[in-house]
Amino acid sequence: MILASRLALSASLIWFALASVLGLLMGLDLIPHAWRTAHAHMQLLGFLSMMVYGVAYHALPRFRGVPFRRPGVALAQVAVANAGLLGMALGWGLDWPEYVWGLFSGLELLAIFTFVALMLEVLWTRPKSAATFRGPR
Repeated sequence: MILASRLALSASLIWFALASVLGLLMGLDLIPHAWRTAHAHMQLLGFLSMMVYGVAYHALPRFRGVPFRRPGVALAQVAVANAGLLGMALGWGLDWPEYVWGLFSGLELLAIFTFVALMLEVLWTRPKSAATFRGPR
């Protein structure tokens, strides 16, 4: 398993725990409900997307029978996605100016497009082995 997969899966679990605690704190009225959007994004972009990144980086190349060619780019993608999400979540909760939130959301969008490009490369790379299963004819 490449490092990007392990880090994405670890980050996924950490975001899940943090978002759950945040939801509990809001439910108990211990923090303002301004954190609601941050909570939702921590669950969806944090837990769910990071889980998808981690599983996809590990499984998709194996399903296709091709090597994953860009582990360094995948590692950078996971780091940028986490930085973008952290900035977005803090931006909502702490009511930062919109341009600051916009900068972090731009990082998140860059991470998403990078992931899409990496997975499209995996999907369209031809397996080198003639023994690769090609399905029914």
